[in-house]
Amino acid sequence: MNPLFAFQLRRVARNKQFVFFTVLLPALFTIFLTKIIGGQMPGTAERQEVSASIMVSMMAYGAIGASLGATIRISFDRASGWLRQLRVTPVPQTQVFAVDVVVGVLLALPSLLVVALVGRFVNGVQLPAGTWLALLAVLWAGSAAFVALGLLVGLSLDEKAAGGAIGILGVVLAALGGLWWPVEMLPEAMRGLAYTLPSFWYAELGRGVAAGGWPAAGAVLAMAGFTAAFGLIAVSVARRRPLHAVAG
Repeated sequence: MNPLFAFQLRRVARNKQFVFFTVLLPALFTIFLTKIIGGQMPGTAERQEVSASIMVSMMAYGAIGASLGATIRISFDRASGWLRQLRVTPVPQTQVFAVDVVVGVLLALPSLLVVALVGRFVNGVQLPAGTWLALLAVLWAGSAAFVALGLLVGLSLDEKAAGGAIGILGVVLAALGGLWWPVEMLPEAMRGLAYTLPSFWYAELGRGVAAGGWPAAGAVLAMAGFTAAFGLIAVSVARRRPLHAVAG
């Protein structure tokens, strides 16, 4: 295993706050929202549908937080001088960048798995084995868009601004993207805004699979577009503002 990759993976995974907010909190939200909302449904079929929808939303919520949180730390590494120190080693800047991408993608998986397990064994969500695997695979692949977004924020802002920006981004993406409540509950103007957010289309990927079908073509195209856009902008920023730069 690449030593830099192993170091960065252990470094983020050891962070207790990161684990709480990206793994445990979405799992707790899954239980709470299912008991509150699902308990009001009159029939078993309705409760199943609501439970599955909430589970998918919380899987998306946790994966978004993990992807963003694992990658914006690049701004902290720049400020601390860690990235400048790496310049005296044989590790090229492209490898540093690639390691952050892979770490961000890998750390989205624990949240997806834990929330799925809670949905199945605590909330009683019933899906065929193939559907469970497809749901995990689709949401894991879709998390790449938020890895790219996290890198973009981390490359563009200094550490204090990046920390604040990631908090605001998380709230906006969850609240307006329909992860905390159905988009249909939002005012019409805000509903239109939801359809422009990657979080809405990310959850739609999972909802299509959980319903027993394929992800909607619109959701797939939207997420591919967001991933490409965030990635290209991040690369452009990295060229203008190298990883070893401490300011400017």
